[in-house]
Amino acid sequence: MATELIHLSYDGNFQLETDAKVILCKVIQSNQDEPLSSDVDDTKHLRVELQLDRTSMHPQGGGQPTDIGMITSDTETYTANIDKVTIDRACGIVTHSGSVTLNNNAATDEIFPSNSSVKVTVDSANRQLLSECHTAGHVVDAAMARCDKLLPPTKGYHFMDGPYVEYKGSIDTKDREEFLSRLKEAYQQLINEDIQTQIQTLPVDEAEELCNRLAQNFNMKDFTSPSDDNPSVRVVTVAGWNCPCGGTHVKSTGVLKERGWGVKGLRCKKGVVRVRYGPKEEE
Repeated sequence: MATELIHLSYDGNFQLETDAKVILCKVIQSNQDEPLSSDVDDTKHLRVELQLDRTSMHPQGGGQPTDIGMITSDTETYTANIDKVTIDRACGIVTHSGSVTLNNNAATDEIFPSNSSVKVTVDSANRQLLSECHTAGHVVDAAMARCDKLLPPTKGYHFMDGPYVEYKGSIDTKDREEFLSRLKEAYQQLINEDIQTQIQTLPVDEAEELCNRLAQNFNMKDFTSPSDDNPSVRVVTVAGWNCPCGGTHVKSTGVLKERGWGVKGLRCKKGVVRVRYGPKEEE
């Protein structure tokens, strides 16, 4: 059964905690012949994989890094520090990977038993930063449109080690410097306008009409499952620009002002336009 992703709704996008039930807990050992990691203070450290019926954590994908956080048993006896969340796109099952510290005499088969209750807590500071980064990437799309450059987007890399958005197309060499200047200005205008983010889940035909009304930029088949009898698409509207997206976002473009997000540069090569963006560098 697919994991319910709380963040997909508008309210769920900002929900950092949720109660859930354990479907499966697997204790991972890198080498079956070696004991689990153990300290001199009579504790041992386990790597675990947890599957739940629902989660407020965003699994890595769609150009956005994994959420991190904690999963705590209802008795608060066990806490898993989650450092990686992944999703099997074929079946929709989310796996939370992390570490648990136990007393050496604790039985490993008793942690997070199936059908037990847990609380999922997202690391709020990390989520805020990643949401800003993803929203900032969508503002690039809106700024490109404001500059009358409706190129089909091909890739979004919303990681903090050098985020960018790529488009299919080109910009003449003689026009690049002037276009980059206009793009930077349009980007800052959109932030200053403090435009509210919208999130909605729509039938495919409605999403198609909404997202491709100006240009045929998105193939909706890329955002639905072939096994879904009634396919729908999650559409995120950032700075007035509609885009099929499964990531997390901030409430408005004005939120990006505090860290000084902006366009950093432009590169055109082999039919690909890459726009780099990021927060203001600390001095």
